[in-house]
Amino acid sequence: MKIQLYADFTCPFSYMGKRRLDEVMAASDEPIEFELKAFQLTPDAPRDKAVRTVDLLAKKFGKTPEETLETTKRLRDQAAQAFNLEYNYDTMIAPNTENAHRLTKWSAQFGKAHDLTERFFAAIFTRGLNLNEESDILQVIEEAGLDVEAAKQVLHSDAYREEVAADRQQALQQGIRSVPTYIANDKIIPGIQPVETFLSVIHA
Repeated sequence: MKIQLYADFTCPFSYMGKRRLDEVMAASDEPIEFELKAFQLTPDAPRDKAVRTVDLLAKKFGKTPEETLETTKRLRDQAAQAFNLEYNYDTMIAPNTENAHRLTKWSAQFGKAHDLTERFFAAIFTRGLNLNEESDILQVIEEAGLDVEAAKQVLHSDAYREEVAADRQQALQQGIRSVPTYIANDKIIPGIQPVETFLSVIHA
């Protein structure tokens, strides 16, 4: 059984959605193969430098960074209480996520896509790393036990760029407009559903 997760590394609900899928994988009596499908929320985000997420949100909603940080409290509490996740909006950086998605696809051949997905989410939401910086993204690669020089070659090429774009296009063609969204047994499961919902689809 394969479950595809459409997600983006800058989406707070996608990180929670990935953790929910972890719970499903642990609860299922049938082995589940994980596949991350790229759905960049802001594919045109700058690649040269990244701004603090709180500054980006403040500009978007016409608030001060301090006001914006306060508005994230409910989301931070939800992530912590329901999924044991630490969201540090005071240090969070908003990168263009294409390279992270490309490297996740590259890592799948080594059986590392699930682990690397978790590490890229944590890099942004918890650790405050800047995934627009090659040194930061390669640090995550090294920590995952992957070949840093091979990953660098991927970054300096167009490898997996078409696959990342194709994922988003396929999602749109299927009517998927938000993340996280899952596909299991050819059925679309939108949002963070209870574990039982996934199990019922798996066993259908």
